[in-house]
Amino acid sequence: MFPAVINCTSIDWFHEWPEEALISVSTTFLEDLDLLEEEYKPSVAEFMAYVQLTCNDKSKQYLANDRRYNYTTPKSFLEQIELYKKLLGLKHNELQQKMDRLLNGLLKLQSTSSQVDDLKAKACLTRN
Repeated sequence: MFPAVINCTSIDWFHEWPEEALISVSTTFLEDLDLLEEEYKPSVAEFMAYVQLTCNDKSKQYLANDRRYNYTTPKSFLEQIELYKKLLGLKHNELQQKMDRLLNGLLKLQSTSSQVDDLKAKACLTRN
């Protein structure tokens, strides 16, 4: 045979992770996430596990229907967690900017209202 080909190859065996393992991994990775309140972390971890398991099921259906493979690996699950953390940070920053903009707008309206009241008072005094 060809010993060099056999020595230089590696076979990756990907087994599905059980739901408990997925929840445990996602919980561990979400622990250091400060943007998410503690009460929501367990449900987010369970949802991430649900998404991965659903994707595995749909991949099996895809293989049965179209005879094409779609691999969902532990790495893709970890990438899903990192994507969630990244999107949560981006959306948090967007929301914070919108809140700051709204607050600045409200302060400007309040300032303008007090200036209009002062101008009304001066106008009344100049008429009399």
